[in-house]
Amino acid sequence: MTLLRTTMILAGLVVLAGCATPLEQCLYAAERDQREISRELDERRGNLQRGFRIERVLTPVMASGFCVNAEGVLEPCMRWEQETRETHHRINPELEAERIALLERQLAREDGRVAQASETCRATYPAE
Repeated sequence: MTLLRTTMILAGLVVLAGCATPLEQCLYAAERDQREISRELDERRGNLQRGFRIERVLTPVMASGFCVNAEGVLEPCMRWEQETRETHHRINPELEAERIALLERQLAREDGRVAQASETCRATYPAE
């Protein structure tokens, strides 16, 4: 993904975040930890299923392409782009299963907290 594309996506998300109602912003913030735990739980379940974890690293690479010159004409050029490289790391299945069990308990506790926080958000910011 190019830097320009990433910047455009982030700018779009910022604009959309500004469009959220106070209730939506409150609910989103209340669910942040729950989403993070769920994401990690899914990742670790995948690790256990595969038998290894995947580390993804953005690496700059020189690529050929087309650039716009001073006169506004496309011409061949070399430019830096970001490439995702994957490295596989072995895991200890017993430790991974233990971590999954811990995350499942943590997620169950977080579900209760999110329910309370959601009620607070709805009381603070009634539907418009």
